[in-house]
Amino acid sequence: MEARTSGAITASSSSQPAGFVPERSTSYLILLVGALMSATIFEGYDITIFHLCTPDIARTFALSNASIGLMAAVVRFGGLLSFFVVTLADRFGRKPVISCTVLCYALFTLLTALSRGMASFTLFQSCSQIFLAAEFGVAMTIISEEFPERARGRGVAVLHMTAFFGVAAAGLLYGYVAPSRWGWRGMYLLGIAPLLLVVLLRRAIRETARFENLRAAGNLDSVGAGVLSHLRKSIAPLSGPYRRRVLLLALLCNSLGLVGGPTISFFSLYAKRDHNWSSGQIGFAVVLAYLVATTGTLSCGFLMDRLGRRPAAFLFCVGSGLAMAVLFQSATHHGMIIALAATMFSYQGARTAASALSSELFPTAVRAGGYCLCVQVLGQLGWTFAPLAVGLLSIPMHGLGNAASLFGAGPIVGAFLVLLWIPETAGKRLEELAL
Repeated sequence: MEARTSGAITASSSSQPAGFVPERSTSYLILLVGALMSATIFEGYDITIFHLCTPDIARTFALSNASIGLMAAVVRFGGLLSFFVVTLADRFGRKPVISCTVLCYALFTLLTALSRGMASFTLFQSCSQIFLAAEFGVAMTIISEEFPERARGRGVAVLHMTAFFGVAAAGLLYGYVAPSRWGWRGMYLLGIAPLLLVVLLRRAIRETARFENLRAAGNLDSVGAGVLSHLRKSIAPLSGPYRRRVLLLALLCNSLGLVGGPTISFFSLYAKRDHNWSSGQIGFAVVLAYLVATTGTLSCGFLMDRLGRRPAAFLFCVGSGLAMAVLFQSATHHGMIIALAATMFSYQGARTAASALSSELFPTAVRAGGYCLCVQVLGQLGWTFAPLAVGLLSIPMHGLGNAASLFGAGPIVGAFLVLLWIPETAGKRLEELAL
């Protein structure tokens, strides 16, 4: 056969069977990761701002522990609403949706910086989370559909890994910006300009080959189809043959949220108020922890492709639960730094495994929606309500540390959930997994 290359796709023949998915060239996959990495960079930056600036925001708006937990829960609720944006990618395509999300996120980030009270801050941050989470969900779908089976786990890991650049930028800037006259508002303003450059990078992205096949086969809703028809199709995994997968994967993601929610929402406050850390010390600790977390993400990607998704998920889930419990019981400065690094190493590795499984176990027609249901809607309930629960429990439990450490049990339960019921996906074609 004569080899040919068309549209950055390497095919082996001009006559391929229906539904054939040619392999993208290595150069295009590198370009693709470069164009999509902003999704995780800004996720890392945005989460880190909230992580670091919690004491400053609390002081500005005179918030109690319970109010901080409530604010974190409402802000995170925006991520659940991202479902209505992500599912548009199953109707109109991956490229147009991910091209729009970054602009909407930039707008609400600007409004966050200009907010005048707890209500407006919470509203604008919640809206920004809708589009940030949607961007990440569609980016994960694109990576899963475009990378070959042998490297899909590493592709997912690389996308997760780039969050460190956003974390590092936020951590390094915090010590300088927070004490300035701009305060925490300056952290949000600094994140806007780079977002506009992303729009230009996204022009190089092509529609995924699998979605193009779906469109060519006429298996998409027409543009004029009603909203209710689209929503019924979007939630089809909840009532169809994939319902069990949705529920299991959502439980896994919720178990991880019991670590992520309290740690990201309360570590900065715990360190500054209860242990008298400075802003610079907190910024250094968070940057170091996320640098270590990057190695956790890469390690998980390697283990997923070598050992399988399930063994990797089990190891990192157990590690995140144990490390988080130790973190909020540590009293020494160095002990807290080491425990935070261990928590983020394991937590980010476990998130990578959960993302890979959630993006692989659904057919192309509902992959973006299925992923979003598992990770960003049903799977966010633990992350959303755990900070609120910690805030409320901090008084009867005699402190944030005691209340937060209880939630380390969550991912340990999730680890056994993976071993007992979630199917293995390593080395299998997406079409085979959708059966």
